[in-house]
Amino acid sequence: MRILHTADWHLGRRLKEHYRHDEQEAVLDELCQIANEEKIDAVVIAGDVFDTYNPPTESESLFYRTMTRLSDGGRRAVIVIAGNHDSPDRLLASDPYARELGIITVGHPKEAPATFERGTERVSCIQTAPSFVRVRTPRNGELLSILALPYPSESRLREVLTRDLSDEEAALTDYNRRIKEFMEETARLFTDGGANIVASHLFVGGGIESESERPIQVGGAYAVDRQSFPASAGYVALGHLHRPQEQHGQQDLPVRYSGSILQYSMSEAGQQKSVTVVEFASDGKATYRTIPLTAGRQLVRIHVESIAELEAKIAEIGSQSWIDISLLLQEPLEPEYGRRLRADYPRIVDFNPRYHRSDAEGSELSLGSLTPEEQFRRFVHSLHQEPVSDAVMKLFLELVGTSSDEEGSEG
Repeated sequence: MRILHTADWHLGRRLKEHYRHDEQEAVLDELCQIANEEKIDAVVIAGDVFDTYNPPTESESLFYRTMTRLSDGGRRAVIVIAGNHDSPDRLLASDPYARELGIITVGHPKEAPATFERGTERVSCIQTAPSFVRVRTPRNGELLSILALPYPSESRLREVLTRDLSDEEAALTDYNRRIKEFMEETARLFTDGGANIVASHLFVGGGIESESERPIQVGGAYAVDRQSFPASAGYVALGHLHRPQEQHGQQDLPVRYSGSILQYSMSEAGQQKSVTVVEFASDGKATYRTIPLTAGRQLVRIHVESIAELEAKIAEIGSQSWIDISLLLQEPLEPEYGRRLRADYPRIVDFNPRYHRSDAEGSELSLGSLTPEEQFRRFVHSLHQEPVSDAVMKLFLELVGTSSDEEGSEG
């Protein structure tokens, strides 16, 4: 049996003011092609399908079209769980339609999806329990058991897991213990030697985060230990962290984040995005491999110290990448340069010119050595890439003078 593990689609997400629907459409088309080429029996989507509780209409439409393609008319199982960015109820709104195509949605922790029977040539959901589904696939009637645990916050679990939020260590211990107990109890439904998977959207302690993930909990109280996953599983399919990565649990159990489908913040620049194909042998042992995703634009950071170097770098990168520019100069730019650059390269996400002046020893001049007027001129230029007007400078000097007068009268 072959399973495709993916997560963190974040449909509707923007990069600053830049909309990325076309990239998301392209990468999901690529994902559907991979599912067909790899003869995938089941797709597991481990949360954060959408970026917000109320995604754009075209993002919802893209999601439904992709689900229909992935399900292959009900011949391929698709299991979707809600992440912390998702509205569980919104995901569940299409459930009656989705079940007809072999799509199973688990929105809330401890929720038991409905069973359905579709015969031997289509996917059937033959057994469910809270956060558990067992499906029968058309390929020789093979069974897949999934402990499907959507984002398990206290509010979604409807449980108070710790009484003392001021004690971070105790809160972490209480949360980890409860999630471990719940998974161990549910894992009793796994079949010996069968294809058993844990799918969840949570943070495993020690995972490498990016700037684009919304923190699951301030202080790390919602972290789970990698040893807490049941050893009777063959594979743990996780969502939340955008960098593809893995850890190992009990008995070398693979605990893997498939990562996001696109580079969603500059902290992800250079990351190779991928999906994971998991293959179960007849004895329930799982092996896996990653398949790179090639659709979508790259995010690139540029750090340069001259206009010539900047323009050479941009020419080398081309116009298809999203670019973050940090430019360190000796003298201020001409006022219109930043605007012209953005007009020529509309995929510049950030343009941050900074200025330094060195003394005889070559050390960089500190802000403290500049007059308030010089500091203000540089600050305004860094925001707008143009010099401050005489009227604004006059007002600034009046305010500085007023402040100085007030301070002098207080002694």
